[in-house]
Amino acid sequence: MTESYTCPQCGHTEDRPYRVRLIILTCPVCDENGQFLHTSFHSQLEAIPKDARPSGWEEMAVDEQMQYAIREGLIEIDLTGPMEE
Repeated sequence: MTESYTCPQCGHTEDRPYRVRLIILTCPVCDENGQFLHTSFHSQLEAIPKDARPSGWEEMAVDEQMQYAIREGLIEIDLTGPMEE
């Protein structure tokens, strides 16, 4: 079984045979280095109400959105320990 991770810059998806929160890669599509987030986090980011998002949210890379959402308490993610199913 593989897990999918998304490039924070261009949205390209990479599959890997392990399940972690993020992986740091250089994207083969956009050639940017970044924190590819596990795709399960995207639904949590999309569920954040528009009025709780800062201006420029859509222009932020996905990993920046995640950092903002965690810092502002908009989502709760355990960054240590096993990932929940």
